Formats: sequence, C-alpha cells, structure tokens
Amino acid sequence: MAIRERKGRASPWQCYWNNPLTGKRECANFATRQEAEKHDSLIKHRIKFDRESFRKEDVEEKEAARDVTLEACYLAYLKEKQFSKKGLSWQMDAMRYPLQKIGLLPVTAITRQHLEQIKSEMLAMPVKSASTRGRLSVLRTVLRWCVAQGHMEPVEFPKLPPAHYEKFVPPTPAELEAIMAVAAPHIVRTVVLGAQCGVRVGPSELFTLTWDDVDLVRGVLRVHGAKKNPNAPWREVPIRESLLPRFRQWQHEDAAAGVPYLIHHKGRQVSKIKTAWLAALRRAGITRRIRPYDLRHAFATELIAGGVDIGTVANLMGHSSPAMLLMHYQYVMDGQKRAAVEALPDLAHVPNAMCPKGKALTERQ
Repeated sequence: MAIRERKGRASPWQCYWNNPLTGKRECANFATRQEAEKHDSLIKHRIKFDRESFRKEDVEEKEAARDVTLEACYLAYLKEKQFSKKGLSWQMDAMRYPLQKIGLLPVTAITRQHLEQIKSEMLAMPVKSASTRGRLSVLRTVLRWCVAQGHMEPVEFPKLPPAHYEKFVPPTPAELEAIMAVAAPHIVRTVVLGAQCGVRVGPSELFTLTWDDVDLVRGVLRVHGAKKNPNAPWREVPIRESLLPRFRQWQHEDAAAGVPYLIHHKGRQVSKIKTAWLAALRRAGITRRIRPYDLRHAFATELIAGGVDIGTVANLMGHSSPAMLLMHYQYVMDGQKRAAVEALPDLAHVPNAMCPKGKALTERQ
C-alpha cells in the first residue's frame, strides 16, 4: 500500500495496493492528497480486519466482466491512466477506428480474426505506416490491460506493421545561413539550438528551455528529455566555443527584459513557430519543404558526416540507443564506411592460394 503523485494528470494522487486474496494490483485516483490518504487508511483497515470484503468485490467484478464491452473497458483504462489533455487526444484518435468496429463487442468475444481485419483495413487507409503502427500499438496495450484486469483471456495480437518513416533532406549550411539572415529573432535562436545543439524543436524540449539550463562557465546546455529515454531524464550538450558570445548576448538581452525562456516572442513563451518558420523560408527564397524538426536532423547529419561515432551522436541527441540513428542516417554513413575500409593496411603480397580464380586466369595466359 502506498500513495504516489503523478503530475500532469487530472487526478494526480493515486492510492495503490495488492488485493490480499488475488494478489492483483489495484488502485484508485484522487484529486487531492487528503482524499488519497483517507482511502489508503480505509484499505489498510479492510486488509487487517475485513479481508472477505475483497472476495465479495472480486466475485462481483468477475460477474460484471462477463459482458463488458471494449468501449467500457477503454473508458475504465482512460480513467485509471489519467492521461494529460494532449495524451488523451492522441489516445482517442488512435482508438477511434477499433471502437467503431468492435467497441460494442464483449472483450471476451474478441478474436485474432477481428484484430487481423482491423489491421488490414487500417493499413489500407491513406495514413502513414508509422501512424498506423502507433494506433495499433494503443489497441494492443488496451487489450493487454483488459487481460491484466481479468476481463478477458489473452488474444494473440497480429504483428505490428513496420514503420516506414518519411525521409527528409536536412537543411544545408547555406540554407541555414539564408534562413538566419531574414528570420525573426526567436527563429534565429531556434536554428542555432536545433542545428548546433540537437535539441528537439517543440514543446517537449526546445520551448521549455530556460536560462537556468544554460551554464556559460562550463559551456554546456542542460536539455530535459522528451520522455523517450526514461533512463536519461536530462542530458548535457556542449555549446561550441564560437557560439558562447552569441549566448552571452542573448542572456544579457533577456535578463534586462526579465525573460526566463530561451525561445520567446516579445517576452512571451513560444508554443509553436509554424507561421514564423514558413515566413522565414519564404523570405529566404527556399521553396522546398523544410520542417523545424529537420534542424535536429541537420545536427546529426553533419556530426556523422564529420566522422563522429554513432554512439556519441546518439548520446548528444538523447536517444537510448543508436538504433534510431542507424535507421535514419544510413546514407550519411557511407563515407565513414569507405574511409574505414580505405584505412586498412595494404597487402604487399597475396598468395595465389587465396585467389584461385586469379591463378587459373594466369595459367591460361
């Protein structure tokens, strides 16, 4: 039995315990710590003096679960998880089609055939395969939760489709210079932090950076992770020596204006830059599609092309493993592969036994 706070949720205080009869983890969510503590005391009293009450609840739950639908289970799942507003929006979008197809079916009646059909129909939609894979993974997670709650027996889930990510050509140094020459001040900072520090452009990393995250004495930027690598909640990225004067100038300007955020527009924190970004591209005369996130790709591309090992690049970008880089930057590594092979020592003499085809050719001549 314990109480924990899960920040960013509508009911952040959670009381959780193990059912003394089934051993199953159970929980309840509350808006205040006081409510959670009150419920925790009640559960402790029941475990100590009234264990049979858990048996009665277990029987009632099993009886009610016989005909519980996927839609009902999903609502219970959302209630337990208490997603943020953004996370809830993603969840609802991901489950929209499965709920349309089998939402009213009892979860005990869901078969692999149902899941195969949903997968086939979703793959036929005009949606990127990476998005379809993500949506199907949500359905899989919900069904696993249903199994863990005792609502259904395990059902073999179809293999998720591969995620064929769209390939984008990152901006070149010349294009970055052209953008910075005509861009608004907050876009200039975005270019520098994205292309020179590898920060994820968006609210997950870049827009939350404050001057407390900048150590100009040591020349490092502390980037709080985008929750993609739980083992590294933050990382330190060295700031290039040539950029330190620029950072000091920005810090002086923001301190005078009392602005804590690195990326801001007229003193206000920025939440999106789409309009200003497109305006900068237009003024720079760039007609091809370049996304703000491609600044991060430029960071990785230039480092790999410059011979930096893949593990170091992954660490600087906040990846838990180099796998993502190996998937997206294989083309950039061709030069490194060639350089590695050319670095091998020359063989002054190769015995004929090692190349029998050459020997046979010599003998025919």
